[in-house]
Amino acid sequence: SEKMPAELQLLPPDKARENDNEILVTHLETLLLLTTSKQGREVMREVQVYALVRECHQMVEDEEVREACDRLVQILMRDEVDAEVKEKDGNGEGMVDEDETVEEIF
Repeated sequence: SEKMPAELQLLPPDKARENDNEILVTHLETLLLLTTSKQGREVMREVQVYALVRECHQMVEDEEVREACDRLVQILMRDEVDAEVKEKDGNGEGMVDEDETVEEIF
């Protein structure tokens, strides 16, 4: 697609997909970490990461890789408005933006 980086559009025909499923899962989990911010999700949608993940899901038969693809696709394909409605605070007074929330970990 036109919005993908040129490096991904112009791969030579002999370019092979990664054979090590653990490495694929690691890459998918890294992308999943980038979805924790709204900006990360928007950038990944803009460069159409979904198309690559879909191809990976179709071509790889390893269940762990497919599950990682599914998790990533679920986040990328969900509607941001729906996500914000689900994040409404307990009093119903407004939206809670997960990017603006500070959580103490002790």
